[in-house]
Amino acid sequence: MKDLRDRLSIPTPPLDGPSVKLLEDALLHSPTKTIQLEINKANYQLSREGRWFKFSLLTKKRTVKKSTLFETITELYNQAVHGQNWRIDQVVRI
Repeated sequence: MKDLRDRLSIPTPPLDGPSVKLLEDALLHSPTKTIQLEINKANYQLSREGRWFKFSLLTKKRTVKKSTLFETITELYNQAVHGQNWRIDQVVRI
């Protein structure tokens, strides 16, 4: 079991570096530190939660349906976004 935890804690390189950088920049420049993404016609919200990144599936009314925390944007991109049709829908402003 310890070997599995050691393998999971090793950071993996991004599968698409420029896309990860695009997400980082959009999140950094957002006044509320929140952006909305459209991935395969579904709406998601990406935000900072302390040291973590919160990735939330949104309903049609844009309320949070389900959330997952990721340690890095690279991890989030590799697991949830890579290989999908996606775009930054909007940068959330107050």
